[in-house]
Amino acid sequence: MPIRMHVVPAKLPAQYLSKIMPVQHAQIVIPCSDFDATFEALTAQLGFRVDMIFPADSPTTAVVSGFGVTLRLEVAARAMGDSQVLLRLITDQSPLVVPVPGLSIEWVQGATTVELPEGKQEYILTRMNDADAWVTGRAGMQYRDLIPGRFGGRFIGSHIRIPDGGPVPDYVHFHKVRFQMIFCKAGWVRVVYEDQGEPFLLRAGDCVLQPPGIRHRVLEASAGLEVIELGCPAIHETLADHQISLPTMQVLPQREFGGQRFARHVPPPPPPAAGAPPAPAGPAGARPPRF
Repeated sequence: MPIRMHVVPAKLPAQYLSKIMPVQHAQIVIPCSDFDATFEALTAQLGFRVDMIFPADSPTTAVVSGFGVTLRLEVAARAMGDSQVLLRLITDQSPLVVPVPGLSIEWVQGATTVELPEGKQEYILTRMNDADAWVTGRAGMQYRDLIPGRFGGRFIGSHIRIPDGGPVPDYVHFHKVRFQMIFCKAGWVRVVYEDQGEPFLLRAGDCVLQPPGIRHRVLEASAGLEVIELGCPAIHETLADHQISLPTMQVLPQREFGGQRFARHVPPPPPPAAGAPPAPAGPAGARPPRF
């Protein structure tokens, strides 16, 4: 899709513009008949950076920025009549009616909380025997949907894998969620989290609880990595953070993100075999109980 852009610097100071236009930020909406091709051309070829993308398992919406322009790519965006571009303005105040020739203007109220669907209970059995179930999602990772019904939109369960090991083309990002858990099923992955110290390996059997909004990044993975991810709500945004570098200078394990703390579980080593002598510990030894 050929896109011609003409960027004109603002003639008024930003603080003055904010007094007459209650705009937090603006996005130019680009309808995409081939989302992947448009996304690839803008990011890999033209150098736009990713600001937001969702859903992670099969992206249909992304926000990219560069050269003073922010573009929102949407699959099958609505028909826009004679206008070729829809300018979406996000605000937390009462919108102003400002006609702009050649543009279709849409005002959107900025969301401050993550809304949860009502949800629906159901029994789900997912068998791993469908090779076509895998789709390539964010950062080149492969996804398999474990909860097709999504419990009425309340939860998403994803089986994620990276067949080939090495560096992962990820970036610092965070999720607009109420709950998210990652369990490493096979292999290992090196990750880093905001205010949680140096990067660490998440190995098979390990689990982390990612609180809402915590910045993190996937750095490297072993060949054959597999993780299980549970998130709430099912459809949520993944936003890039280009301002922060990880790891951060400070380590704050007790810090709360959205009312929750980061938690990492590493299973204890297996108990010694029956009959094995206890490990010496000074004048005495200890053996963990087996239940």
